[in-house]
Amino acid sequence: MMNDVAEKVLRLRDALETVESINNQLDELRKIFIVVLTVAVATLGIASILWYMWGITYPQLYDMWLIVITALIFFPLVYAARRLDKAAEVKGFYQDWGEKLKEGPPGVLAILESLDWDYVEYRVNRAKTLYPILLIIDEALWIAFLLIFVMPAYAILNGFLFNTIDTPALVGSVVLAVTIALAITWGEVVDTFKTLWSLDSLLWEIRWLYHEYRKLQT
Repeated sequence: MMNDVAEKVLRLRDALETVESINNQLDELRKIFIVVLTVAVATLGIASILWYMWGITYPQLYDMWLIVITALIFFPLVYAARRLDKAAEVKGFYQDWGEKLKEGPPGVLAILESLDWDYVEYRVNRAKTLYPILLIIDEALWIAFLLIFVMPAYAILNGFLFNTIDTPALVGSVVLAVTIALAITWGEVVDTFKTLWSLDSLLWEIRWLYHEYRKLQT
């Protein structure tokens, strides 16, 4: 019986860490958007001023736009990926549950009493509702990163084999990037969906166990 309870509590811990990871990343999205938008506006503004002031006198400043466009492509990708990766790390939450479970029923009761059930349900519902948005953004980042490498390689291969680089070739590189991105992330995405959608029943079981343990302690 105790082993079964401990297993359920550990499953709950893993699921709640997934929920916290998703919520942390969702919290970062607004900050990422603000920073990326600010940098983009500032960069384009400065570049436009420089071009307006000295573009005619120094035609070589035309090359500046290549640098600006490259920066505006790479910076959002790198910045967003790093911030989301950092936000996904869950530290300090539920770390001591394993040790408390070794104490037996008192440890289980201490764990369950430490939970704010209303807050947990809110975080779970928020993660379940908004995870598709995070998933779309995550997949878009993967596809964008892959396109940086796939598109030139695909274009070169297409040019070598068919002596042409046309729209179907570019579409093919996008399809290939999407396929690779899905192949890389599919397992994690499926596991996350399973975790989120099994949480309701797991929470119900844990809450029932909590009430049963409280009865035993009284």
